[in-house]
Amino acid sequence: MSEETSGKIKNAAIFQHRISSTELSPDYKEVYRYAGIFGKEDFVPDEQLSRLAEEAVKEVCNNMNCRSLYIRFPLTVTESDQIIYDGKLLYDIKFGDVSFSSHFLGLNLKDCNAIYLFAATLGPAVDKAIQKASRINAAKAVMLQASGAMYIEKYCDALMKFLSEAESKEGNVLCPRFSPGYGDIPLEMQKTFFELLQCQKNLALTLNDSLIMSPEKSVTAFIGVKKNNGE
Repeated sequence: MSEETSGKIKNAAIFQHRISSTELSPDYKEVYRYAGIFGKEDFVPDEQLSRLAEEAVKEVCNNMNCRSLYIRFPLTVTESDQIIYDGKLLYDIKFGDVSFSSHFLGLNLKDCNAIYLFAATLGPAVDKAIQKASRINAAKAVMLQASGAMYIEKYCDALMKFLSEAESKEGNVLCPRFSPGYGDIPLEMQKTFFELLQCQKNLALTLNDSLIMSPEKSVTAFIGVKKNNGE
C-alpha cells in the first residue's frame, strides 16, 4: 500500500509505502550467499545449516516492519562538455533544487525524464535481534545478518514492482536502482535523501557521522523513469 505523508518538499509530495512481511517470500540461496557460504549450483546445505537458516529467516520475518518513503521529480540529464571523470564523460544531473555530476549514474539515467528517490527499512527490531544474537551465538548472528540483507533487497524489489506498475500506466518504465556509495556517487549523497524525504521524521531513520543508517537494514536509492519505446 502507498499513502502520501504530511506536507510537500520542494513542490514534490513524499509518499510512504508499506507491506506485510508475509508478502515477501524468502530466498535461501541469497541468504547463504550473504552469509558467505558459497557453493556450486547444486549446493545442498546439511540439516544443521538448513535449520539455522530457516530459524534466522523466520525470526527476521517476525521482527521486520517493511516501510519506505519515496519522492518523484522531473529530471534533466545533459552531457558535460568540460568535465571528465577518469577519462569518462560526466553527465550533469538536475532535479528539484539538486544538481551534481556523475558518469555512472548519468549513464543509468541519460534517457530518463523523471527520477525517484527512496529510502526503505526493515525497522529497528531486526537490528536488535542481530545485536542480541551477536552476544551469545555468532553463527546465528551471521545468519540473521544474511536474512536481513536478503529481505531488505526483497522489499526494495517489491517497491520497484509497485512503482513500475504505476509508471506503466503512463507508458513509462523504470531503470535499475542506484544507491549512494556505488560507482562515483559518494555516501555523502545520503544527506540529500534524508533532507528531501525527511527520513528521521517520517521513517524514524537516522544517519550517523560516518553516513551509516540506523536501522542498518535500510537502503536508499535513485530510480530513473523513462518512456517505454518497446526496447
